[in-house]
Amino acid sequence: MASHASKPLTPDQKMAKIARALKRGGDTHSLHDVLSGLTDGKYQLFENDDGVCVTEVMEAPNGRYLHCWIVAGRLPGVMQLQDAVERHARAQSCKFMSTTGRHGWKSVLPQYGWKPVMTVFTKELDHGC
Repeated sequence: MASHASKPLTPDQKMAKIARALKRGGDTHSLHDVLSGLTDGKYQLFENDDGVCVTEVMEAPNGRYLHCWIVAGRLPGVMQLQDAVERHARAQSCKFMSTTGRHGWKSVLPQYGWKPVMTVFTKELDHGC
């Protein structure tokens, strides 16, 4: 059920939000890549009427962690997915969960138990001669 009076997001609206998140995240993957990863079991999908969360269990030398790779939708409803995501992370023996996102998340995520631990920087590379 949606967290407010808005109509539930349609599958097409959710796909558009995923595409927008991918673009904002550096355009490293296509929608096709996401769908293939979901089909292959590499990624996991959590969704409700307000949005989606795509996760990936990451294998590191000192243990597993769950990366919330794509979180897209309407607040606060999309954050209602966190309990299911946490259960999945625990079931997969993950030590912690991580995510990256736009600066606006800094004002939202602490309310849900998240804390900032580092800042990510990127630098565009010119491939011209």
